[in-house]
Amino acid sequence: MTSMLSRSDALLHDPLLQARRQVAEAEERREQQMLVLSGLAQGSPARIYGEHVLSEIERSIVLSRMHHELIQNLLG
Repeated sequence: MTSMLSRSDALLHDPLLQARRQVAEAEERREQQMLVLSGLAQGSPARIYGEHVLSEIERSIVLSRMHHELIQNLLG
């Protein structure tokens, strides 16, 4: 008897799908952070910290995309 995997099970067993999801989640965090930044005063400590957080999110996106590409090439 063959059982079908649920969406969450499929995600656990598909590294390419996991990597795509990581990229999408990081991009969503970037959009949320940009909205937060738009409400903060230029030069304020909160804005400076928020910009630092945004730069770390951007770095995370780059790494997540590289990870996705590596998996894609390995599964090729």
